[in-house]
Amino acid sequence: MAILTTLEDMVRAIAGSIMNAQHMVEKAQLANIASFFDDQHRPTAIAVELPAIHSSAEPGARYLYEVPVLSLVPHSSLIIGEAEIELDVELGALEEHDRSGVHEGILDQLGRAAPADKKAGLLVSPGNGGLANKSGNVAHIKLKLVATEKSEGLARLLNDVVKAQGPTLAPPTKTSRR
Repeated sequence: MAILTTLEDMVRAIAGSIMNAQHMVEKAQLANIASFFDDQHRPTAIAVELPAIHSSAEPGARYLYEVPVLSLVPHSSLIIGEAEIELDVELGALEEHDRSGVHEGILDQLGRAAPADKKAGLLVSPGNGGLANKSGNVAHIKLKLVATEKSEGLARLLNDVVKAQGPTLAPPTKTSRR
């Protein structure tokens, strides 16, 4: 016997699975970014000695810069940009369900435009179609989920890290010329 579920629940399950997969990708990316910080949440840095080039610098003067490693490597965000699922489902009966998840305060304001108290749900069987295919009681469904743009949080963090770069508090040093 075929297992019947609502088409809405099937789509919700597919979308939920894709969102969970995206969440796992995002957690891996956060772990990668976290590897560029120490236990006190400060960026790990490498010391670089550069020539002092400002107008009051003495010849041969050098500054020690602490350069955050985070700013030296490329970063790109991985996302599931598009997911396309095709399936054949056996069509079942229409079933009436109570509408839930609608805010009562908003319903009072909507008047005649408010949604009905009941909603229809189409029961489907995610099987291979089999007998239903022969009788014409099957539907081919194609779902295409597309990701939206992500937050610019990482870009802003990198921008702030780059802006904060500069000489450390250590005094400039002179090096001898050969």
